[in-house]
Amino acid sequence: MDLAPRHRRPLPLPGPWPACAGALLDRGAAWLHTETTGEALLGLPGGPVLASRWSGAAWTTTRDGLPRPGSPWEALEGVQREHPGPWVGAATFELACDEAALPRQALPPGALGQHWRGLQRALHVQVGQAELWSWEEAPPDPTWEALLSPEADRAHAPLTLRPRWTEAQHRAAVEEIRERILEGGFYVANLCVPFDCTFKGDPVELACRAFARARPPFGALLDLGELHLLSLSMERLLARRGDRIWSQPIKGSIPLTGDGERDRLAAEALAADPKERAEHTMILDLVRNDLGRVARTGSVRVSRPMAVEPYPTVQHLVSTVEAEARPGLGLADLLRSVLPGGSVTGAPKHAVCGHLARTEAAPRGFYCGALGWIAPSGDLDLALPIRTAQIAGDTLTYWTGGGITRRSDPAREWAELFLKTRALAD
Repeated sequence: MDLAPRHRRPLPLPGPWPACAGALLDRGAAWLHTETTGEALLGLPGGPVLASRWSGAAWTTTRDGLPRPGSPWEALEGVQREHPGPWVGAATFELACDEAALPRQALPPGALGQHWRGLQRALHVQVGQAELWSWEEAPPDPTWEALLSPEADRAHAPLTLRPRWTEAQHRAAVEEIRERILEGGFYVANLCVPFDCTFKGDPVELACRAFARARPPFGALLDLGELHLLSLSMERLLARRGDRIWSQPIKGSIPLTGDGERDRLAAEALAADPKERAEHTMILDLVRNDLGRVARTGSVRVSRPMAVEPYPTVQHLVSTVEAEARPGLGLADLLRSVLPGGSVTGAPKHAVCGHLARTEAAPRGFYCGALGWIAPSGDLDLALPIRTAQIAGDTLTYWTGGGITRRSDPAREWAELFLKTRALAD
């Protein structure tokens, strides 16, 4: 994470990571966890907060309680350079739909649409070595370091996730999409289902256990005030470094068994599967088009097509689409072009989003929105919050889904939902 802190110094950890960070996480520290590099960023409590809420008629955005002008993306772009550090947070699927003028489900007044915190200080950990980072004028006050201390294992609360609709309902929804595709209404649609459970446990304990099990490339635990967001995502929605912008859509999955030869053969079958390749190709075309709207002409390319990547419980087809940003491209236009992500909507976006708004069991919330960091320079790294739990009070909701094409098998699609709960559930 190249976030250009103003001050940085080594900080010996008093115990194993992340067990020594529990007290800070209890106080609202923002945790971004990158398993692929052994890297973590723990944004310490404090700093300005930008939030958008649905009034029942429009989005209203505030910074520390004071109104901000413009749409939510415009307000986020407006504060981007007002704070010396990065903004860490998340935005919902429904807010992204509104910014892109796409249909979405109705929301109750007061629904949270985005929540970003401007970091003042952070603990950066890579392969067990820690540094204290600060974006403030003066070096950071070390008094909070007393909160870093080893602690005993926290109580484990087992999860029993239950889908909000039945297998028969899901099969009927899949068949309806297949019929719409046959009629020419759209080409592929990503149908998602919420799973619910009562949760009386500790979000920090759940995050530590889930990160160890799922080893997510884009893990996060964020305290958004009224809810905790626990993401085990493996999909990069959008990144920017200078003029380079890129996305890494995922489409196509198969279980990972742990048997090397069996998994190798399964990976070969996944890469050759006509249904999975067709679904992935359609999403690739959509992502190329999304980036093309904000890129220099002729710069969009697929640099790594349909690579099979293994994760602890599943293998996925992953591609990398990159481009050169057009001169003067701002944050709001970039987000409006790419979000919501093509791999969690379908093609064409407007027709699919209209159908999903009438079909799915509930608004998705932060699931399938965006999550990550945005720097004052304009650089950013946003994950697509799949494999993501939203914890509000004693209710935990965890969505899963999959892309539906004309070749989809309703029974297989139902089974895939449960496969994707294995990253979190016992």
